[in-house]
Amino acid sequence: MEEEKVVEFKRPLQWGKMQTDGVNDWRRKQERRMTRHSRFVVMMKVLLPSLAALLIGLIILWPQLNAQKEGFALEAADAAQIGLPEEQAMVNPRFFSVDQSGQPFNMTADEAFEMEGETRRVRLNGVRADVSAKNGRWYALDAQTAVYTQETDMLDLTGQVNVYTDEGYELETTQAEVSVLTHDISGNERTLVRGSDGYAVSEGFSVTDEGKVIKLTGKTRMIFYPPSEE
Repeated sequence: MEEEKVVEFKRPLQWGKMQTDGVNDWRRKQERRMTRHSRFVVMMKVLLPSLAALLIGLIILWPQLNAQKEGFALEAADAAQIGLPEEQAMVNPRFFSVDQSGQPFNMTADEAFEMEGETRRVRLNGVRADVSAKNGRWYALDAQTAVYTQETDMLDLTGQVNVYTDEGYELETTQAEVSVLTHDISGNERTLVRGSDGYAVSEGFSVTDEGKVIKLTGKTRMIFYPPSEE
């Protein structure tokens, strides 16, 4: 009896295995491509609106960046176009500046709008600012509205205006001007000043010499509290 021989078809089986691995590799590559594509699409959905908002911010920011060192610099924490016709709006902007002696002037606002006209101006709503002096003194202010004029480096405050000094004085008025270069502030409307010793009402005021000098201008009436008995 002849011995039966078993023939192993190695080559076809090996070829079939290689062919299957090739298909699987191709599928895996395609899946990786699709995954990368999906990530790219998601990333673009996030980046494109942000880039558009950034470009809107640069429309207002660029002139300030080219201004002198003492001028305003503006940074948008969140910029958007909010539907006002022919106006570029910035939401929650922050402003940074230094005076002639290098002291900081930091300001935030709820909204900022570029105004039309030959002179570069920016209108601000909900203004809050901190002003520091080289001698360590400071004052803070807030205002309902304001307009910054680049040509003069002046900030015009209107509406309800409040000024707070590091010595505990509070000034309330409806109009004031702030020099971005010197940090002097003054106003020509009725002003109420409160302090620990009393209060005063005047027709105007000024804060000069890096916050060291506070003057009440025009007709002024002062009321002093009697000293407390201890």
